[in-house]
Amino acid sequence: MRTMMDRRLAGFFEQYLNIEMAHGYLARLKCTIRGSGWCGDVQQRFERMLTERNMTRGEFCETTWIDFETDEEMYAYLEKVHAFLFLDRGEVPLPPD
Repeated sequence: MRTMMDRRLAGFFEQYLNIEMAHGYLARLKCTIRGSGWCGDVQQRFERMLTERNMTRGEFCETTWIDFETDEEMYAYLEKVHAFLFLDRGEVPLPPD
């Protein structure tokens, strides 16, 4: 059974992973959040969401205006975003057009 998306994480997605930011500013975001006092909290919430898979693609789309065909595609993208932002892995992930 799915639970509702974490509101704080939803706010982070709305502000920093929306369609405009995701296509052009993730590299800058990586630098911004690293120096912030809230980075650890966001990382922890992000990791919990990836483990619990408690967000639907519909919720993500309503929050960011980025639409995926399936939840699996959305989670694959979010895993890449997480790895890029918090683990220094991979290139800047791009969402679908």
